[in-house]
Amino acid sequence: MSVSWLIPVRDGAAWLGDAVGSALAECDAHDQVVVVDDGSSDNPRQSVEDDSRILWLEQGPLGIAAALEYGRSHCIHPYIARLDSDDVALPGRIRAQVQALDADPSLAVVGGKAEIFCDEGAVPEGMARYVAWVNGLQDLHREILVESPLFHPGVLMRASALDHVGGYRGGDLPEDYDLWLRLDRAGFGLAAVSELVVRLRDRPGRLTRTDPRYRQAAFEQVKKEWLKTGPLSSARKVAVWGAGKTGKRWLRWLKAEGHDVHAVLDVHCRTERQGVPVLAPERLVDLEVDCLFVAVGARGARASIRSQIQTLRADWAEGSDWWALT
Repeated sequence: MSVSWLIPVRDGAAWLGDAVGSALAECDAHDQVVVVDDGSSDNPRQSVEDDSRILWLEQGPLGIAAALEYGRSHCIHPYIARLDSDDVALPGRIRAQVQALDADPSLAVVGGKAEIFCDEGAVPEGMARYVAWVNGLQDLHREILVESPLFHPGVLMRASALDHVGGYRGGDLPEDYDLWLRLDRAGFGLAAVSELVVRLRDRPGRLTRTDPRYRQAAFEQVKKEWLKTGPLSSARKVAVWGAGKTGKRWLRWLKAEGHDVHAVLDVHCRTERQGVPVLAPERLVDLEVDCLFVAVGARGARASIRSQIQTLRADWAEGSDWWALT
C-alpha cells in the first residue's frame, strides 16, 4: 500500500533535512513526502536535497492545524504517515504499521513506540514519564481520557478515516488528541505496533511546550466533548474515585452537567465533598451506578485503583463501565 508522508515545518531548517531524509529512507519509488512550509523565515527547503518524491507546499503562518489540512488535501495515497520537522522516523516503521492497517480494516491510526532525546541536557522527567506511559499502553481506547495515547509524529493513518471525521480541526485545542477522540467516537480503532517508530526531539521551542492549545484546560475541553457525546450523552448516575484536586475538578463538572453523582470514593473518608457522600473504596462492591470515573493525579495511584476495581468489581470493564480521567 502506497504512503504519503505529511511534514509541516516552521523555521525548522536546522532539523528538516534529517526528518525528510528519514522519511525518504522508508519510501518506495511511488510514495510521496508532502512538506508544508507554514510561514518559515529560515528557508527550510535549502536544507533538503532534491528528490522527485517530495511535494513542497507553502502557506502564510496559519498554524499547524491549517498546515496539516493543506498538506492532507495534497496527499494522494490511502495511508498518511505523520512526522514533525525536528523528529526522525526509524527504519522498519512503515512496514510494521502498514501490516497492522492492512490486517484490520477497522483501524484508523497505528502508532508505535518512541525514543526521546535532547540535543543538549537531559530529557525533563515529565516528558520521559509520558513517553514511557505511551510506550507501555496495551489498550489505547481504555485509557484515552488519561492523555493522548499516540505520538502524533509516529502514526500512520488511514486517509479515508480522516475524511470520514473531517480531518484536523483548528481552534483552541490540541489538534492531534482531538482527532484521536473523534476517530474513537466514530467507531474507528486506534492501535500501536511494538516496534520503535520515531525519535522525538525534546527542545524548549517544541509546540507542546509553547503553544497554549496544549495546556491542560484545552485537553480537558476535548475530553468533555467526547464524554458528552459518548458515556455521558444522557443523564446518568455516576461515582468519582478521588477527592483530591483532580477529583474535585471533575466532580464539579459532572454535577454542573446535571448528572447524579452518587458517591465519591476516597481512602480518606471525609463526610462529604461538594454535597456528595464520601465512601471508603471497599463500598464499591455494592455501589449501584452507571459509570465510575477514576480521577486521581498521584503517581502510581491509577494502577493501584485499577487492581482494586478488578478485585471489587470483576464484572466491570475499563473503557465501558469505568474510565480513568486526568
